[in-house]
Amino acid sequence: MRFLLIAIVILAVAVLLRGSWQAGRRPFYLTLGAVVVAALVFIAAWLFTERERQVAADPSTVQVSIERVRTTETGFRLVGDVANLGEHAVSGLRVRAQALRCPPASACEVLYQQEVPVLMHIPPGGRYPLSLLVDRPAQPISPDRWRVSVLSVNAYQG
Repeated sequence: MRFLLIAIVILAVAVLLRGSWQAGRRPFYLTLGAVVVAALVFIAAWLFTERERQVAADPSTVQVSIERVRTTETGFRLVGDVANLGEHAVSGLRVRAQALRCPPASACEVLYQQEVPVLMHIPPGGRYPLSLLVDRPAQPISPDRWRVSVLSVNAYQG
């Protein structure tokens, strides 16, 4: 998708430059100057944002809690919150949502599980509402409870 966008922008710039060349040298040089300035600004912004790289963080620095579960037509909506207990801002995480059946006096059984990416900026010490949509499994299930565990965390290095 990014390649297609870049190709469209290059084509538009080429058409703009060709049209300005036909209008005369002065409009062409003004258009060419604007294209060069825009390219320099784009390159400077790209280099500046490269300093703010994302790195893998410890999954234990992020806590996810589920307060309620709603059944929808397409799956299950898990509503709760997510907290960043780490020192760096979180840019996203990957969680595993598990539907559990927990009979008395025995260990819980996993009925269904799905990994879900969560793209959310969470500053250090921040706590935000979370709403996950877990797809409906092929077989109908009726879990006793849900558990959400953090698999991986991406954080900003700087």
